[in-house]
Amino acid sequence: MSRLSNDSISSLLSGDVRTKSNRMGNNGRYTKKPPEVMVKVSGFGYNNAHTANHFDYISRNGKLELEDETGLIYQDQDTIHQLAQDWNESDFQQRTRTRHSTHLILSMPHGTEPKAVKKAVRSFAKNTFSENHQYVFTLHTDTDSPHVHLTIKNLGFDGRRLHVRKGLPQIWREQFAEELERLGVAAEATPSLRNATIQKQSNATHKRFVNHQDLQR
Repeated sequence: MSRLSNDSISSLLSGDVRTKSNRMGNNGRYTKKPPEVMVKVSGFGYNNAHTANHFDYISRNGKLELEDETGLIYQDQDTIHQLAQDWNESDFQQRTRTRHSTHLILSMPHGTEPKAVKKAVRSFAKNTFSENHQYVFTLHTDTDSPHVHLTIKNLGFDGRRLHVRKGLPQIWREQFAEELERLGVAAEATPSLRNATIQKQSNATHKRFVNHQDLQR
């Protein structure tokens, strides 16, 4: 990476978080509707080669820093490929359709300070995965929405695998929003319209049932 690129990334990620349009005021309030966080599963790696290719993609072939769960930085293709090799599993070839890694994208709308997004993802990943999983993440600022690619090795230290069960991405969205708010960045993790409708219907059904029970007494 050129010195100019290094200097540019360093200036982006160092120092205090600058005020942006979605920063909360000194009173901890935000006058507009808080922007929605996004956490989505972008895919899975099914073997070591898939994971290595994904590392190349998210690091732009070593041009962007990858940070792991211990805080180590990987910034060239050789060390990135070695990291992928270190994630190898001795018995993996016998289970070709077992998910080797899970790929997440965590993002905020235009106007959010990129450094704040990365800091929030670092805290989210540490609190959510570091006790049992290896992972790496990297910040992308090549779109209007600053976003971080987070890749988790599914096989945990205890031998159990990460499974993305139904409803888990929404929990992650809420946790990510909380980390942003701790940094003073307004964020919201409203459930999807479909989930909100289901919850509303469920509440209505429960209310009708309670009212019916009362009438029977």
